[in-house]
Amino acid sequence: MIVFFGFIIAVFMTMVLIQPLMRLAVRWRIVDLPDARKVHSAAIPRIGGVAMVIGAMLPVAVWLMPQTQIAAILVGAIIILLFGVWDDRSNLDYRVKFLGQILAVLIVVIYGDISIRYVPFWNVEILPDYLAIPLTVFALLGITNAINLADGLDGLAGGTTLLSLGMIAILAFMVDGTPVVLIAVSVMGSILGFLRYNTYPARVFMGDGGSQFLGFSAGVLVILLTQQVNPMLSPAVALMLLGLPVLDTVMVIGQRVYERRSAFSPDKNHIHHKLLALGFTHYEAVFLIYFIQSLFVLGAYFLRYQPDGLVVSVYLLLCAAVIVFFRLANMLGWRVHVQKDVSDRLSIERWLAWLRQDDRLLKAVFYFTVSVIAVFLVLGALLVERVSQDIAWLAGVLLLVMCLTYFKRHGKPFHTIERAVAYITLAIVVYLAQIAPGVLGDFALLRNVLLGALVVSIAIGFRFSRTDTFSGTTMDYLIIFIALVVPNLPDLHLLKLGGANVGVEVAKLIILFYAIELVLTNTGRRWNIMRWVISAALLALLARGAMA
Repeated sequence: MIVFFGFIIAVFMTMVLIQPLMRLAVRWRIVDLPDARKVHSAAIPRIGGVAMVIGAMLPVAVWLMPQTQIAAILVGAIIILLFGVWDDRSNLDYRVKFLGQILAVLIVVIYGDISIRYVPFWNVEILPDYLAIPLTVFALLGITNAINLADGLDGLAGGTTLLSLGMIAILAFMVDGTPVVLIAVSVMGSILGFLRYNTYPARVFMGDGGSQFLGFSAGVLVILLTQQVNPMLSPAVALMLLGLPVLDTVMVIGQRVYERRSAFSPDKNHIHHKLLALGFTHYEAVFLIYFIQSLFVLGAYFLRYQPDGLVVSVYLLLCAAVIVFFRLANMLGWRVHVQKDVSDRLSIERWLAWLRQDDRLLKAVFYFTVSVIAVFLVLGALLVERVSQDIAWLAGVLLLVMCLTYFKRHGKPFHTIERAVAYITLAIVVYLAQIAPGVLGDFALLRNVLLGALVVSIAIGFRFSRTDTFSGTTMDYLIIFIALVVPNLPDLHLLKLGGANVGVEVAKLIILFYAIELVLTNTGRRWNIMRWVISAALLALLARGAMA
């Protein structure tokens, strides 16, 4: 429950803080201006990192303080943020940036006693201080800057780091490393809250303050995981967990040194730049990088207890595949997209284009989806066997939020906070339907049939929606990957919900989440329908819990 609430707090705090910070960023001149190396064409606030750090560190401070190690991590994160925001505003000399990073790293290494004692192929004894401390400082500086340098496309640094942190949380969870799990999940929550505004096309950037914080956090957590929480892991697993950012940094700096330029000189030789040069769209480049990073982190899971030589070999093999791909593409002059003449379009494509302009199909999908959501929420809240008092209290708070926002948002699109309330309400009902189904247990077949029909409706919504909001983003890949792949990993003994497979239940929840999005982005001016449905479900939960 601590981890769950830590995640929720991180998501909420980040989303709530970003919008006022975006307004302040213009006044404080913390904006990212377009130039020859940038892929955006307008000034964008780069202050999202402030919201992320506050959102991520708040639950950590609440539940893990006053441990010395946690205090060191918090202080280090604050220093990283302050120097990063300073750099975002004033474009600091790299030596000043390094000074802030070194200060933060030394605090966690010396004061927090976080250091690398076990290294690949070194099976004799732990490293002495005179080797461990310099190596740890170098490693943390390296990964902090690797994530920072890789932050070149909307959602890129956040998404790749989220995948790494997710696997770190899983490996720590398997050996009861609750502090590492909480920190990792809290940072993941802040990333998801930020990606709501940063997925292409971005409305806000995390800036150096955010990207350096992510690199710093990932580096610290990898060291804690492999060196203290579970030293039985192969130390080389750290390479797999950090994956593509490390490869990207080595490739870029290697090319700069080869060309006899400064290792810190800016250029367009990062992996995302190379993908764009090959003709991939912004969306496709980010998606492909997410996919490759997914391979790295899954490799970390399956190779976690394998010999160091095998782990390093697999890592180098994956890196070589990426490098060879770019070399061959450039040698052959290959480009991904070839323009087609409009006259060559198939008749089926013309039919689909006509269908997209017809409101009747989308209206039918909308009314069906609303009906299914209402059945799951309201009847689920009424028919489950029991509702505990703590869930009733949570439902009461969420109902109050819905009521307060209703008077301000009546007849207007859903606010981010209202969306979050809808997601949490769905999660509560699905959870209760598994641990105490009551009468609902007699309708399992009907529920599965409705969910199957809902999947079809969502697919139609993706295909025929005329709004860009519901067209699918790279954030969808992250959510689906984490929700469907992670709970079904072998040997990962997650808590069973009412005897059901967690992966299956999470899949149901994801379907309902996308159903909510389909309704909220295609309802015209009928948003109040969903407000009433959600409020009715929360009222039912509150009443059931109060009578328990």
